[in-house]
Amino acid sequence: MTRSASLSALILVLMALIGGCATSVPVPVSVSATPTLSAVLRPRLSGGEVEAIDVRYVIQDGVVPAGEAFSLVAPVVYDTVEGIADRMIDLKVEDADGPVVLTVFDDPVAPGGSPYYRHWRADRGVRFPVRVSYSALVQPAGARGGPPLGIRPSAGGVSGAGSSFLLLPDNAGVGRNRIHWELGGFDARSLAASSFGDGDFELAGAPDALLKGWYMAGPAGRYPATGDAEGFSATWLGRPPWDVEDTMAWSGRVYADLARFFQTEAPRYRVFVRVLETPPFGGGTAMTNSFLFSRGPLRPDEMVEVPKRTLVHEMIHGFVGGIEGPRWEQGWFAEGLTSHYTSQLQLRGGYITLEAYLREINQAAEEYYTNPARNWSAERIASVGFDDARVRRLPYVRGQLYFAALDARIRTHSDGRRDLDTVMREVFARRDAGERFDNTAWREIVEREAGPGSAARFDAVVLQGTETLIPPPGMLGPCLTAESAIYENAGAPIEGYRWIVSAQVGGGCGGPRLAGQ
Repeated sequence: MTRSASLSALILVLMALIGGCATSVPVPVSVSATPTLSAVLRPRLSGGEVEAIDVRYVIQDGVVPAGEAFSLVAPVVYDTVEGIADRMIDLKVEDADGPVVLTVFDDPVAPGGSPYYRHWRADRGVRFPVRVSYSALVQPAGARGGPPLGIRPSAGGVSGAGSSFLLLPDNAGVGRNRIHWELGGFDARSLAASSFGDGDFELAGAPDALLKGWYMAGPAGRYPATGDAEGFSATWLGRPPWDVEDTMAWSGRVYADLARFFQTEAPRYRVFVRVLETPPFGGGTAMTNSFLFSRGPLRPDEMVEVPKRTLVHEMIHGFVGGIEGPRWEQGWFAEGLTSHYTSQLQLRGGYITLEAYLREINQAAEEYYTNPARNWSAERIASVGFDDARVRRLPYVRGQLYFAALDARIRTHSDGRRDLDTVMREVFARRDAGERFDNTAWREIVEREAGPGSAARFDAVVLQGTETLIPPPGMLGPCLTAESAIYENAGAPIEGYRWIVSAQVGGGCGGPRLAGQ
């Protein structure tokens, strides 16, 4: 047999192994040495509603480390979504020698709805290619509330996070992932999209990157109809109680403004919206360069409110990014800085009035000063997980007020030559260039930019919580002034601060000047 004939035969065999016939799985098959996972996702309908996503994939050229057994892994619980691994049924694993018997075991249960995992470990060595197939049932109605990660049927389609339906290899050395959708159960107008692309896509890296994205398939709407608007697009299932086309067009314009403010090339960004008929309805959660907003039908007593602040907040996440370190050390930055800029940039861009901005600031202040965890450490706050919504919210508002105070201190220390915007743009540039950015690096930055003692203040206010934030002069600029306030929490008076409009407000307190700031 010639070399070309051998190669053609190999490709036909692999395609048959994935799905039974070559024409049903138009997925390119790896013939390189890079271990590749080639998967097919097929939503399965019953009575017009999606009941499961059938998944099958082949791992080609995999390499299991010496001394280890081939293993698969999936969450049992992932950020309050329970029973994920339990809903993965009809699992079959085969390799070049036939069926592979698996031993199943779970990690210790994590508190607060935090993730922990189930493992399927091969009882013998495997020879690649390895084929995996299973069905992931949708999350049932009435499950525990929390982030809207679970795969849920909606408006004839299905959507959810990769973490809620993907069972993946964790030690096969995979460095490339190819995903193909089969949409035969839907009508011809249906589409599929994910955080990683429209329709089929390829993603470099380990398979666990697939967990950190949104997936949507079915008779969905889209803005724009094809392609993107300056790097922005949106896909939705169902009709929310507000004009979704108009809101997504507005969001696209805001996204372009944000890119100009942050002075960077905007990452390709996707918004997903779903309307569910049964709880849990969820809310909004960000993933890789994307965001999903989930809600239920309009309640009889509900005022229609377009979630514009939520959309701005989540889009800003894509520019702010994160900081390296343990999970408990990250929320103050990712959520705090994003919350700070959500309020600031809405005002600067003319998207909200000064009065609306003042309401947002004072709401954050009251939430911070009255929070029962106000003087807890970041590590203790993280240990609560999803069990207490007020405690979980503290990194958002504590971080927001910290960054507003830091901006004032940077301006004072530099005699007005520098501010938080200037510093953060430089930080983002260095991080994007590959420099390590963690809390140690942050301490060095603030000590230099805001003066001696700034690193110790960061530790005390943000990480350890041993000090309560006191507004420095000029915090929140010339338009607002801080004053002492007495709040009430469970009938007890709580000392704190609130902001009022300054007695003499000049220009520059809002308006269309986002790009120039």
